[in-house]
Amino acid sequence: MTMKRTPPDTPSADLGQAAQHNVQAFGQAMGEAWRSMSGLSLPMDAMGKLQADYLQQAASLWNNALTSFQQDGSAPAPVGDKRFAAEAWAKNPVAAMAAQAYLLNARTLMQMAESVQADAKTKARIRFAVQQWVDAASPANCLATNAEALAKALETRGESITAGLQHLWKDIEQGHMSQTDESVFEVGKNVATSEGAVVFENPFFQLIEYKPLTAKVHAVPMLFVPPCINKYYILDLQPENSVIRYTVEQGHRTFVVSWRNPDAAM
Repeated sequence: MTMKRTPPDTPSADLGQAAQHNVQAFGQAMGEAWRSMSGLSLPMDAMGKLQADYLQQAASLWNNALTSFQQDGSAPAPVGDKRFAAEAWAKNPVAAMAAQAYLLNARTLMQMAESVQADAKTKARIRFAVQQWVDAASPANCLATNAEALAKALETRGESITAGLQHLWKDIEQGHMSQTDESVFEVGKNVATSEGAVVFENPFFQLIEYKPLTAKVHAVPMLFVPPCINKYYILDLQPENSVIRYTVEQGHRTFVVSWRNPDAAM
């Protein structure tokens, strides 16, 4: 009895699958973009040129990647984008080609947005929306396609993934994403240490008056109104870089508006 043997998966096969997946994904993206732009004018000659240029560049990308892999077992590293600058992207042929394919797709979609015939305001909105989609679709944003993150996971034996999941759970619990270690600073102890008191408040804000540090003060007080998205202590971070401390040291009677967090009632 003769058994049919199935050839093992190879990196070149993975590259082929990645190429096929990329073409399918980009085709879907082009369709979605076209539907989202319904009602807008997109010259057919410009659309045809974009498609022709894309197919030519995509074919060149796949050929170069496969040739490079056959020669030395690697794909050329993506260039011109800091998201893929880590060595891990260059060492992983599939990831390297996926990154380059993403950059090609991103350029093509942005060129499509630029080709739309519309007034300046509408075109700016389209450009912004497409840029957000392009940025979100980066392979660097997904663990399964981020070569650098996968290499780190192997290097740390999964500890980096565990730490990431812990950060994710903490962000979910507190209801917002942390960009820094929020436990380092505590209001009144090592941030916002200038002495002051609330002298007025209403449903929208509190007015803080800071204690003068001079025997006499100027006749005209100084009022700071920070943006409502910032906490009042953006002006009073550390003694050495505090605008509040500087003004009270210069003899100014200083007031600061501290906005309340908006809720449904507001």
